Amino acid sequence: MQEHKQEQPQVKVLTTTELLEIILLHLDTRTLLVSADRVCQTWKVLVQTSPAIQQALFFRPVPNPNSKKAKLHGHAKSIWNSLLSSPLEKDTNSEQGSMNEEESPCTQPIYNSLLAQAFPPFFPSVYEGNLVANEEKKTSRFSFKDLDMLSSPEKKTAYMRREASWRKMLLRQPPVYGGVAIFKMDHNRGGDRYKCYQQVSQKTLGFDEALKMGHLFRTVIRNSDIYFGYFGETRIYWSAYVPPCTPGGRYPPQDGSFYPTVQNGFAKAIKRSEIVVFSRETVQGYVNHGEEIELTDEENLRKEIFQECGKK
Repeated sequence: MQEHKQEQPQVKVLTTTELLEIILLHLDTRTLLVSADRVCQTWKVLVQTSPAIQQALFFRPVPNPNSKKAKLHGHAKSIWNSLLSSPLEKDTNSEQGSMNEEESPCTQPIYNSLLAQAFPPFFPSVYEGNLVANEEKKTSRFSFKDLDMLSSPEKKTAYMRREASWRKMLLRQPPVYGGVAIFKMDHNRGGDRYKCYQQVSQKTLGFDEALKMGHLFRTVIRNSDIYFGYFGETRIYWSAYVPPCTPGGRYPPQDGSFYPTVQNGFAKAIKRSEIVVFSRETVQGYVNHGEEIELTDEENLRKEIFQECGKK
């Protein structure tokens, strides 16, 4: 009499694509990205081809849950909820900032926690080791010293690879569309003046293409209007974390201007673009053109990164 071996329940579950997908979606982002596709060829194919998993890994855009298109597809909500895994991703404090017209208080954007850990100056501030935006200070001064890629030579080599996955990752879900605005302010005794323009426009990205970390990183590395010299600073502002202009105060909030013209210009920029790279330079009255100006530590780091990574 021939014996029939009964398939173990766990084997049946792990070999059923739909069930395995649900299980993998409960993994943290780092494990899902680094380890899951190394288990076997079946898992690797699923991780690379599943729309839900690719959305959870921030490689594929999630439709805005409030858009008409998303409401016609009931699966959007379940995928959206499956992404809520870290404190920063669950941050629902919207009172301090403006909201995109298609966003609502109940469906806040989910930030990419892996990118926030690796590239902290590009994201809202964090404190106490938790990925939660600081209520008192949402935006910190930009510093290349905070980048994880510079913490060791080995990490630097890994990050600099042309095929490194971080370059293709979305900064958040739903993703940022509309590019990045550059707001350069010159401060001197005669007053403040500014210029503002789209560095990475939707035309550059493509009509339906979302902003990726590689786009934003190259912008900061390459653009000469983004200032890292003496007597100045650079900050990256996210529209959802910028409070309204307070009468009589600076705007933008940290080291901005008291001049209404500049304040109004920044207000328009932060309303039009979800990400604004703000750079302030204090123009010195006396310049000795024969004297060689020593670069700051930040300028040296920027130059080093540009030479090794910025051109890729």
